[in-house]
Amino acid sequence: MIIKKQNLNKAISIANYILYLVLIIIVFDVLILNKWLGFGYPRHYRQENIERFPSPYVEFTGKPDTTDHNEYGFRGPSFKESKQNDLKIAFFGGSTGYYGDPPIPNIVNKELEKLTGLSVFVANYSVVSSNHRQHLHGIIEFLPQFKPDIVIFYGGHNETLQNASFDPRPGYPYNYFYRAETSPLIKLLMENSAILGEIDKRTGVFTGLEKLRKEQQPLSDGWNNRMVEKYFETLSLANNVTSIIESQRFGKTRFFAFYQPFQIPKELVPAHNDIRHKIGSIKYVFDVSSEFDALGKEIYNDVVHVKQRGNEVMGAKIAQIIAKELQLEKASKNND
Repeated sequence: MIIKKQNLNKAISIANYILYLVLIIIVFDVLILNKWLGFGYPRHYRQENIERFPSPYVEFTGKPDTTDHNEYGFRGPSFKESKQNDLKIAFFGGSTGYYGDPPIPNIVNKELEKLTGLSVFVANYSVVSSNHRQHLHGIIEFLPQFKPDIVIFYGGHNETLQNASFDPRPGYPYNYFYRAETSPLIKLLMENSAILGEIDKRTGVFTGLEKLRKEQQPLSDGWNNRMVEKYFETLSLANNVTSIIESQRFGKTRFFAFYQPFQIPKELVPAHNDIRHKIGSIKYVFDVSSEFDALGKEIYNDVVHVKQRGNEVMGAKIAQIIAKELQLEKASKNND
């Protein structure tokens, strides 16, 4: 009897010791590694932040009425502040259209006014990490009531290389696998456990990203072809949707897409060249991917984001193309 009691006490002691160790590990994992030191799953997937705030149909926008965001969640003034005689332009992009002081859309605004003598109002609909498939839905959700004259899509990186690093399905929002397809329990673990979060960052085993990558084979020839097809399909749909929106200046809204510069990994070179080749036969798409070549790689802060000098160059280039395509210089002279 005494031996049994001793064994029981020993078992309880061991259990308490194990529980104590588990609690220490959990506290160290959750509070120190995750909350204090920032290890674990990427925080941008959580959605509830300033740059990627949940929004129906388009997945996410910026958080409305925060920092310099307008009531719709986009940087700068909305079309509600435009005037009747303004040349109204909606500019859709990812972080390369969002970041900058000023960002590219503001530069387009300034340069177009110089080139045309017209009063120009560019509304910036760029959202960090967003892609053109989301922008396509944004046209429908945000624009018809304002009757813009021009819609601009500026991108290429988020429609191609971004999918290779995140959700690999062409056209999907970069975080769709996590926000829409990962269970609440897994999200709870990923967002609070640094250890499990770091494991999934490297393997994708908990969120299912590993399975998606095996299915999609990002940067393979087959994946590259699907991605190129999705890119041009999206632009075609955007052009069709835009063409039914009323424009005070042109009757129907005009659509222009610009394929941006970014640093191309060797696995993406064939797809990149394919995109550039196909652009030549589409009148509303323009290849500006070589615009930074003369500036050297030093213009880049990373694979796609550039120093402010790059924003200035690109904003001026886009303004020149638009003015030429729509013969706005001539329209301005006629108005005088």
